[in-house]
Amino acid sequence: MLGRYFSPEVREEIKKSSYSVVENDDSEQYVAVMFTDIVGFTKLSEGMGSKEVLGLLSQYQSKMVKTIFECGGSVDKFIGDAVMATFGTPISRGNDAQNALKCARQMQIEMREWEKERENNGEPKIEHRIGIHIGPCFVGNVGSAERVEFTVIGDTVNVASRVCDACKDLNAKVIITDEMKLRLSENIPSETIEGFEIRGRREKITLHKIDL
Repeated sequence: MLGRYFSPEVREEIKKSSYSVVENDDSEQYVAVMFTDIVGFTKLSEGMGSKEVLGLLSQYQSKMVKTIFECGGSVDKFIGDAVMATFGTPISRGNDAQNALKCARQMQIEMREWEKERENNGEPKIEHRIGIHIGPCFVGNVGSAERVEFTVIGDTVNVASRVCDACKDLNAKVIITDEMKLRLSENIPSETIEGFEIRGRREKITLHKIDL
């Protein structure tokens, strides 16, 4: 069960600690939340058979999951062509914001390599967006007696999802929030967007477009 969500390193840490993914159901933690999605996926999948679409998604998700695990993150869920990952669950691994940035950087490398492969095979170009936010989240089991899911919920998750969406409006590939940037252990160059209005949220936030 642990292997569905966590990398081998994280699984070992869970085994050695007193943390129980099964029993934990009431915990608030500071978590870095990342969303990714494929640019123009609907248009890209037009004219493709269902098996082709499934194969494309499988390839994309495999590359993303591999990178998330390598950077100490956890896979929360797949939502269509989107991937949701968390850093700091089920337990913090130090600088979770920096680990999330490291993951985003490696993801961009993976995507560039995949783009070359697809170009050599005469296949359409694929790009994706990344949005990352960090903040307090409820971490634990959600569901019913029939089906339980270990996940994170809260305003931080909603903001992270909207930040990924904002990449489309701001013509960006990677966007992080000001909270994320302040917690990084490196001073990464960025283009600052102040007073950005997140859909469904009154409070405006500061975002940073970064080039990885």
